[in-house]
Amino acid sequence: MNLPDDPGLPFFTYGLFRPRQIGYRDIRPFVQDAEDDWNVQGELLERDGLPLLAEGRNQVPGWLIRFKPESAASAYAAINSIEPDRLYRWVAADVQREGVHFQANVLIGRSPRKGSNHPDYQIWEGDKEPLFTAALDVVEKSLGRYSQFEWDLEPFFQLQMAYMLLWTSIERFVSFKYHLGDRVMEKVFKLAEDPVFARALRDRVKEERGVFRSDDPSKRAVLMPDKPKKALEYYYQIRSNITHRGKTAVRDHEMLRASLAELLGIFKEVLRNEFSESETSCGEP
Repeated sequence: MNLPDDPGLPFFTYGLFRPRQIGYRDIRPFVQDAEDDWNVQGELLERDGLPLLAEGRNQVPGWLIRFKPESAASAYAAINSIEPDRLYRWVAADVQREGVHFQANVLIGRSPRKGSNHPDYQIWEGDKEPLFTAALDVVEKSLGRYSQFEWDLEPFFQLQMAYMLLWTSIERFVSFKYHLGDRVMEKVFKLAEDPVFARALRDRVKEERGVFRSDDPSKRAVLMPDKPKKALEYYYQIRSNITHRGKTAVRDHEMLRASLAELLGIFKEVLRNEFSESETSCGEP
């Protein structure tokens, strides 16, 4: 995705890059100032959980972010690294607040009305994404209800479903945070670089354990509290084993239960940290 025609213009954001949203941390070191209550003319739509701006007559609210002059190109490059050009394109548009007008760079949707819907909100807030709220409540309830093994295997299969739902939430999160394109595993393993993930892993996992691949028993993934990437490989391998075949041993139920409890707690801590960022001040974090 190319940089905007004029990187010297401020950036109007109505979604991921607003302060206290997932994308803001990536641009915050380049920010000179950020102001809310700005508007751009258009129509707000949603596709696959993401806001898209289309041409229209409404006023769409957002933030106006000015970058440090020497850092503007780097800031827009950071934005481009997350937003693939198959979804968005850059335009310069008039934004206004209380009668004051500026030209700003804005991401608008490509073919925004294809596969989109009108959202029930005026301002997109990532922390209200159902996969980060209701889905995790379902996972937590399943843990409480089905922790004990039963020979009819219902608890085991219920935990398998909960584990797959948890991974759906995690994959949505890493897409929002790292990039919106494909290459799922690349995004998943970037979580290993998150210090909050590493700290939560150490807090919750106190011993090593391993799991063999169901499609290749000669290979084994090992959970290590001090090695975040190895831990992600382990947790993802359990996910992959579920999709290849079900297991029936009591030991496998306990491994699944423990992994689900650990990963749910770790992911919830990552989410809390991501959306509780209270600083909207500028400069280096």
